[in-house]
Amino acid sequence: MVRSGSSGIRLDYLHTRNVPMERLNLASFIFLVVLFVLTPRAALRSARQLRQAHAAGTPPPRSRIVLSTMFALAILWFLAAMNAVAMGSNVFSVDGVGIREVCIGVVAFALLLAAIPITRAMRSPEETRRRMLTSLAPRTRSEFAVFVALAILAGIAEESAYRGVAVWVLTPVFGGSVPAMLLSAMAFSVAHAVQGCKTMAMIFGVAIVFHLLVYLTNTLVIAMVVHAAYDVVAAYAAGKLAKALEASAPTPAI
Repeated sequence: MVRSGSSGIRLDYLHTRNVPMERLNLASFIFLVVLFVLTPRAALRSARQLRQAHAAGTPPPRSRIVLSTMFALAILWFLAAMNAVAMGSNVFSVDGVGIREVCIGVVAFALLLAAIPITRAMRSPEETRRRMLTSLAPRTRSEFAVFVALAILAGIAEESAYRGVAVWVLTPVFGGSVPAMLLSAMAFSVAHAVQGCKTMAMIFGVAIVFHLLVYLTNTLVIAMVVHAAYDVVAAYAAGKLAKALEASAPTPAI
């Protein structure tokens, strides 16, 4: 089922999108390779390198990791936007969005926030202390400000890519959007490999929530806002926990 309007073509997620196969052009192929091959491979390699660096006591500066992540997201956004324009779609379409859709977004945001203490309870304090994400969490106001910018960019780029263009491109390949959604959720999870295996499993569930949010609201914009807001809250909570753990850590004997 395809709806069209002044803002461009939009997708009713659980129905096959009527996109001709010839639209799977070179740009679409490059996008799929980046999203499903290069990005997961780079994420797994980065996770391994970061673990080795932390084990050796030489972790890279948080600022360098954040800036490299922002650069990768900018590339992802460029490829997604290029494909969306080629397909005649608008990732910022808000046709038909009203109070109902906003309320659905609020409910989804509340569900995601509820997952934060649940995932924290799954780990012991020592495991949390050693967790890679804890070491990357922002400590200062300036670091947090940069993380806010990163969250906004992630919300726009990742929702456009994983919940938008990837599903639009893969739906005609699979003959339905559900397999495209599941594959996109898996790729999204692996792209966050640096956060650890337990978190990757949780992120797969988060991706499914975002796919359902887009399906129920028929827009990517609400998912972008919820995604960015969740990342901001998660970064603040992780930073606060990291400072508490550092303050409670025993002082090494001289």
